[in-house]
Amino acid sequence: MLDLIIWIVENIRRNASGGATFMNKYISKNFLVLFGPAIGLAALTITSMANAHHGFAAHFDPDNPIRVAGIVKQFNLVNPHSSLQVESIDESGETVVYTCDLQARSHMVRHGFTDDLFTVGEDIVIEGFQGRRDPYYCELGVAHFADGSSFTIRTMDGARTQFAPNLEIPVETNIDRTIFGNWIRPGMYGDLSGRRPNGGRDSITPAGQMASDAFDPIADNPVAHCRGGSPVRNWGAAGLATEIYEENGDIFIHHESMDVVRQIHMTMSEHPAGNQLTEMGHSIGDFEDGYLVIDTTHFAAGTITGDELHTDQMTMQEKVWVDEDSGRLQISWVIDEPIYYSEPLTGGQELHSTNQEILTYDCTPRLSDYH
Repeated sequence: MLDLIIWIVENIRRNASGGATFMNKYISKNFLVLFGPAIGLAALTITSMANAHHGFAAHFDPDNPIRVAGIVKQFNLVNPHSSLQVESIDESGETVVYTCDLQARSHMVRHGFTDDLFTVGEDIVIEGFQGRRDPYYCELGVAHFADGSSFTIRTMDGARTQFAPNLEIPVETNIDRTIFGNWIRPGMYGDLSGRRPNGGRDSITPAGQMASDAFDPIADNPVAHCRGGSPVRNWGAAGLATEIYEENGDIFIHHESMDVVRQIHMTMSEHPAGNQLTEMGHSIGDFEDGYLVIDTTHFAAGTITGDELHTDQMTMQEKVWVDEDSGRLQISWVIDEPIYYSEPLTGGQELHSTNQEILTYDCTPRLSDYH
């Protein structure tokens, strides 16, 4: 118990002082100097490092840190994950090349980084986490440069991703905020994630469990194929913005993640018969008592989020509104998936306003590079 208390105190102190620092190299290159996390701690949730992020844990071992010294061979600033290749010497004296993943280009750009973050041929020391399937694959946590500068993208003592802070637009007195505009998830972990409690997951059927057990988190992950996955995944994509706007009487939800654009048909009262099945389905909507109510059908079989799967029988109802007190966007959903779950699945997401522009995601498939 004493060890647990010490661990909690140290993490609170560490987060309060800022988990990510960006030093000399970026000042000299006119990069934005950031100290994160900037939002502070609303709550501290205690989980194992392996559960820090399901995508991260599928590829990398958070309990197996790695240190690589060498020279920069190549740097790719792309979505869904940037990568750095470092040429090094192994214990037998052989030349080897490590490939280390970083954040997506969209996240890196918001940190102020560009293609010249790393220079081919420069000395570099990488601290990161070992890939689960390849001894020369890692997730970059901290990069150390020859001039003594460094930066942290994922903390080594908690495996926590350091996203660039996104300042929330203050609520103006006597001006009602609408659902229209740009929104972003408040943070990554705990209450800061903006996620609402899920329900119904325990009602998974034998067919649903069989499908989940057969799901490969590497090969079957929609991200690896540059696909959006589902509305649930896109509402909650960390560090990526969402724009809601109106055009020609319909409402459009533009998720920066995978460049997904959902059209909510506001003049339809029924879904058309025989409509094509897609990942995001076909949506009709209406305003009821201040809520945008969205009904979606015609989903192609796929992934809700993580290893939660659905068939083409899934339907989804969403409510979207702005909380009067906080000015934050609220999303709640109820999913009916009669084949894989015997009860409705429920959940929700909170987003805060942002003046961040929507960036083009322009995803580059990397399935062959996932080790």
